[in-house]
Amino acid sequence: MTITVRLGTPADNPKIHDLISKITMPGPAEMCFQRQPDFFTGAKVIGDEFILTVADDSERPEVLAGLTVISGRDLYISGQRRRVYYSGDTRVDPYYRRRGIASQMFVAQKEYRSTTDLLQGIVIKDNVAPLEAAKNAADGVLFDYWVSHTIETSFIFTRKLKPRIPAGVDVRAATAADVPAMQAFFDREAPRRNGYPCYEFAKVLANDPYYAGISIGDYALALKGGQIIGILGSWNQKAYKQTRVMGFKAPIGLIRPLYNLYASIAGGFRLPPVGGVLNYLTLHTTLIANDDKDVFRALIDWIMANQGQKVDALACGITHGDPLVEVPRGYKRQKLFSSHFWLSYGDDPRPGIDNRPLFVELGRL
Repeated sequence: MTITVRLGTPADNPKIHDLISKITMPGPAEMCFQRQPDFFTGAKVIGDEFILTVADDSERPEVLAGLTVISGRDLYISGQRRRVYYSGDTRVDPYYRRRGIASQMFVAQKEYRSTTDLLQGIVIKDNVAPLEAAKNAADGVLFDYWVSHTIETSFIFTRKLKPRIPAGVDVRAATAADVPAMQAFFDREAPRRNGYPCYEFAKVLANDPYYAGISIGDYALALKGGQIIGILGSWNQKAYKQTRVMGFKAPIGLIRPLYNLYASIAGGFRLPPVGGVLNYLTLHTTLIANDDKDVFRALIDWIMANQGQKVDALACGITHGDPLVEVPRGYKRQKLFSSHFWLSYGDDPRPGIDNRPLFVELGRL
């Protein structure tokens, strides 16, 4: 076995999808996070630039041993626009586990980064063992990392409801005519959180690849006295990003029709047949003036009562310490916890990052 690490290209798409399909989350329903039909469409949503590194095995040319991606995007850090790189989508074929494949890919990725670059990443809650194994793979220390926040992802189960809208507040869908006011509100509110992507709503209208699947009409606006006081979007990413059911344990497969009947009444994910995908929308671009919890709740309710009636759940990610973190907890939901970390090939970056709440855009992970 001879492993060669190189840059990935669109010609690798079939091998990439084959690799991703081999990596599943165990449970009563075995799930796979896929990027069909074009991995590169999803990569352009994560960052407007990216380096995809893949690992080949000379003895098995028909497969990829692994892949990893580092994506660049502009975020607000300490109130200022800054280029930040996201390390994600690291996958290693189970056949090659514990053979140092990930470490070799990280060493290759380092060639494209500098010691002054700020990087971030996400792992399932406290699962830092892969980072520990990789950071000491080269001579000396390849990189260092610092866990910063817990991310609480809520899959809020949809239901029929009348939106709870505060007195004096109107909620409606955005239109192209709202873009200048939306941008002005964004420019004022987004810098209040670290890690907030620097968005340009005019690029949504222009169908920029970074905004694939987003339309202006899928944004909900909260207004008071004609002025925007809140924005929340719903994002259907199934055209390029899916959570697919790969199999069931025997009892679940047998009772799936009864479970789906229960979920349709009580709320929850209905399980599709093997090969089907979970049906949800991702909430994004959360901007709430004065962190008003009632306004945030009104926007979630409004999306649930409209676009949300076509899906089983709304996915919402908020970090602990954010003033809005309690709002999703008021809904019937399924929870998932993960850890955010800063990563650097040089010095500890944390002295340059102030204590503003951290924003994590779930749809760009």
